[in-house]
Formats: sequence, structure tokens, C-alpha cells
Amino acid sequence: MMLSFVLLLATPAYTVPPGLAVVGGLHGCWRVSGQVQGEASPSIARGEWHLGRRYFTLHLRATGAKPYEAAITYGAVQQPRAIGSVFSDTFGGLYEPSLGLGTLEESGFVQRYRFPDAIYLNRFSREGTGWRWTITEERVGKPASIFADYRLRPASCRGMAFDY
Repeated sequence: MMLSFVLLLATPAYTVPPGLAVVGGLHGCWRVSGQVQGEASPSIARGEWHLGRRYFTLHLRATGAKPYEAAITYGAVQQPRAIGSVFSDTFGGLYEPSLGLGTLEESGFVQRYRFPDAIYLNRFSREGTGWRWTITEERVGKPASIFADYRLRPASCRGMAFDY
């Protein structure tokens, strides 16, 4: 017991890195309006801290006719302004492009996911009390196009359920 106490005192206090602190602005519950590939995609989202504020997870669940759910876990340590993430969703298991790397921007942050056929830029920008989340698809030899465009507005967590 005494050794645990001494080790606790010797461990420096954890400070949330700047990149992760900005992501933490997504903490709480959100009503999400927007579109994916040109189709309306109403959704709900919830952001939560985990493991002593070392990781942050954003859950997104579509509430429309097409079922979809995603969980994006963010972390940052060695490079304080850099942000890493793992994107998991209902489309499948573990695959290399699920690792996103990004950094802070003036009004938010951006994550890049490299797939064999395209890069997907996930940009989160503050809009008043909410956020705008755009996903831009960049395919080789083609102009960049908007894959998804969401608006997140603060909401009560009552009644919101997520599988993950």
C-alpha cells in the first residue's frame, strides 16, 4: 500500500495535450443534421472521455431509415498538437485505413484517413455552440468532393442509445 502511494506521488500529473483538448469540445450529446453522399442522414452523437482523459470517443448513430453507427477514438501525447484516431463503424472490422492522423486548425481539427483508392479528410470546425463536420473524399485524378456534411447541435443525452 505504501509503495503504491509513493509511486503515485512520483508520477507527474497528466495534462490533456492541446490537440486532444480541442477534440474534447465534442464532449456531451448532439443532434446531428446533414447528408452523406447527397442523402439526408439525421443522426445523434455522444462524446465521452476515457482512461483518465487520455482518450476521447465520439459515437455517431444514424436515426434515419439506413442503419449506421461509428465510434471514433482519439488520442494524443508525443506531439501535443497532433491527434491520432481509430475509426470503427458498422461497415466492418479492423483494416489499416481506420487509423487517422491529424492536427489542430484555427477553428477545430482535421483527421486524414488514407484508403487504397482515396484519402478522406474529416474536418471538425466550431460553429457557435456546435460543430460542423465535413468529410471530403480525394481520389487520385479526380477533383475533391464532399462525402458527408454534418451539423452538430447540443442536445440532452436522455433517450440516446449507442451499441458501442
